[in-house]
Parts: sequence; C-alpha cells; structure tokens
Amino acid sequence: MEITALDKYTRAISSASLSRNLSMTTAIGISSSLVTLHLITSGSAPKLAISVVIISTFLYVSLSAGSTIDQFKVWIADDKEQDASNMEQPRNQTPFTLWKTVYGLCFFGMAATQLLTVWV
Repeated sequence: MEITALDKYTRAISSASLSRNLSMTTAIGISSSLVTLHLITSGSAPKLAISVVIISTFLYVSLSAGSTIDQFKVWIADDKEQDASNMEQPRNQTPFTLWKTVYGLCFFGMAATQLLTVWV
C-alpha cells in the first residue's frame, strides 16, 4: 500500500493530539495536587471537601490517562500495519501495561499521602 503525504500528515496530527491529551491530563493532575497540598498545609479547608477533590482528581487522571495510553496502543498497531520502517521494532515492544501501572501508581501515591495528611 502506497503511503501518501496526506497519510503521513494525518498520522502526525493524530500522534500530536494524543501526546497533547496525555500532557494536559498530567498537568491538570499535578496542578490540582499542588493546590490541594497548599490547602492541606494551610489548614483552613474542610476535610471532606479536600478529600473529594483528591479522590476526584485521582479518578480523572487515571481514567483519562488510561484511555489515552490505550489510544496510543491502537494508533501504534494501526500505524504498524500501514508502515514498515526502522521504527517498527521499538514501537512493537512498548510496555503499555507497565506504562499505565507506573503512571497510575504515581498519582495513587500522591492521592494516598494527601488523604493520610488530611485525616491523620
């Protein structure tokens, strides 16, 4: 199958949008964690409200990032079918499960320590 310039351009746009989605999700999660950390250390915010924000942030980041990582996996599989190149081998060996696990554990750790700080 002949790969046209339009196909390459379309795939580049798809890659950029997936990267942007994951970057924005990470930025929102870290920003929210920093704000809640500031509120926790100031001691003026209600415990229940802060707890809800922490849990909501964790759920949003986990679901959004997990979905984006799954979309990366599908995009790479589709790209592999269309284009056999020197980059094919490293892309086929991308550890998506490990990526999702480490990403989730990082945000779970932030949420768990913040909840412990709020309630203990």
